[in-house]
Amino acid sequence: MIEKFIAPATIVYVLSASVASLWWAADLSRRVDTIEHSTVTAERLARLEAEVHALGQATRDMRESLADLSRAIRAR
Repeated sequence: MIEKFIAPATIVYVLSASVASLWWAADLSRRVDTIEHSTVTAERLARLEAEVHALGQATRDMRESLADLSRAIRAR
């Protein structure tokens, strides 16, 4: 009775489209996970770059302070 309303090719088409859409959704989910992971990595890298810059500045400040101290000791 259902064959009168729905042809077998239609059933095959609907099943194929369903499988294809599930496959596409799974791939999309994998891509989103990859992008989220790379975003987290980029954020960590940005924080590390900021810390390295701050450490470099602190090192320069310490060298200047030591140079000033050394000059003050020699001046005595």
